[in-house]
Parts: sequence; C-alpha cells; structure tokens
Amino acid sequence: MEAKNILDVEKFVVACNDMLTGKFLDLNKKLDKFLSVMTKSEDVLDLLGECLENFDEETEFSKAFSLDRKSGSTKVTIPTDDKKRLALSVTIFNDIINDKLNANQFLETYFQDKKLTPMQNFLEKIIRPFRDTICKFFSLDTNITVEDIKKQIEEEKLFEKEEEKKQEEAQFPHLDELLAEIVKSCNQILAILKFEKKRTDVLDDVEFVVNSIIKASEKRDLMVINGLIIGLNYTAKKFKNVRHLVDDLNDIIYNYYEYLAEDGENDGQGDEE
Repeated sequence: MEAKNILDVEKFVVACNDMLTGKFLDLNKKLDKFLSVMTKSEDVLDLLGECLENFDEETEFSKAFSLDRKSGSTKVTIPTDDKKRLALSVTIFNDIINDKLNANQFLETYFQDKKLTPMQNFLEKIIRPFRDTICKFFSLDTNITVEDIKKQIEEEKLFEKEEEKKQEEAQFPHLDELLAEIVKSCNQILAILKFEKKRTDVLDDVEFVVNSIIKASEKRDLMVINGLIIGLNYTAKKFKNVRHLVDDLNDIIYNYYEYLAEDGENDGQGDEE
C-alpha cells in the first residue's frame, strides 16, 4: 500500500514500539496518547476506514474472545485475516478509551498467563500484531526508531534543497557566480566606507542597504537584490569614492539579465528547430 505521507505512519509505528517496550499501569491513558499519534496519519486512518467497512464488531468480538461461564476458562482467537485483525484491534482501543469496555476487567478476564502479566499478554496478542500488520501494509521495518525518523527528515530536507537548487539553476544559470560578484562588490563598498571620518545618517543608510544586499544574496533573492541596488543608487550619491562600485553592481545585474534574455532566445530557437 502506497502512503501519501510515510513519515506519519512511521511515527505511529514508533508509538507502537513505545507501548511494547514501555512500562505503564493505566492502559486508558496510554491508549489515548497512542491513538492521538495514530489519528495524525491520514494513511493509517484510510487503511483502518477500509478495514472497518462492513465490519461486524459484535460478531467478531464474540469469535475472538470466548468465556466458559461454568469453568471460567477463556479462549482468545485473534483473526488471521489482516483487515479483520486491524478492525477488531481498533474497535477494542476505542471501546476502552470511551469506557464501553473496562480495561482492567477485560485484561483480567482474557489475558491471564502463567509467564506474562495481563498487560504484557495484551501487548503481545493485540498491540504487536496490530503494529506488524500496519508495517506489512506499508512495507515498513517494525524496528524503526525516533533516530531513524530524524535521519529520514534530514535526508528529505537535503533532497528538497537539492531539487530547489536544480530548479533554480535551470531558471537562473550561474547564479552562484553572480551572487559571489555582488557580495564581493558590497564588501569592497563597506571597506571603503570604513574610512569615512564622520558618521552621518546618510552613511548609516548606505551601510544598511549594502548589508541588506549581502543578506538578500545569502537568501538568493534576486528580486530583493534588484530593489536594494536601485535604492543604493540614490542613498550612495554623496559618496564618490564608492560610485564606481555601485556602477559595477548595476552592470553586474544588467549584464546578467541580458545573458538570461539571450539564453532564453537561444532556447526558443532550439525549440523551433
């Protein structure tokens, strides 16, 4: 089954593992937290919705949990069918947290075991198969950890950044070289302005605009850079010693857009051919 957001499914599997390995006394509270993680996964909910369609809870519960009133012996037979197993499990979870089923009484009645506590037996017979079946449907490793998820998130972020850079490079080829030139000119302007003997509001404005151009370059935002350079032409008028560098910035931008226009025309001619 293909997931729309596998990460949320993985988080739920981690929540299942947390239940299986953790120690707790109150099943209601633990299930409430467990189900809150489950409901954040649209894929898991879609799967469970499909499993619950036409599911006869009363009949399936009677088949799975039987009690001999005379002898007091119980029998637990969890469905072998994957969808029925998921449907039965989730209805049990809901009945417990909605107080339709008394958790302690349910555990003491059906999950007595010589080697395990009723809670441990419940985890092994209900939670573990539930987790394993979810993993089976989504082809996931049952032993996934929080660290695995963190690593996956980082890998996805890195992949997205690389894809964005590829798209950006296709739209704005040689952008890195352009930005490097802009930052170099800006740093030269700032260096020259350091020698100004008198601090003035206008000098502060110029330095502010130049530093803003550098920050916009770091963010790779050409639109903002364009606007700031236009503003710099006016704020830096009084500083003749940096005028040639401001002119250089204008030329760098102008030449780059000329290059893009020519490149676009060449692509268009190639398409026509």
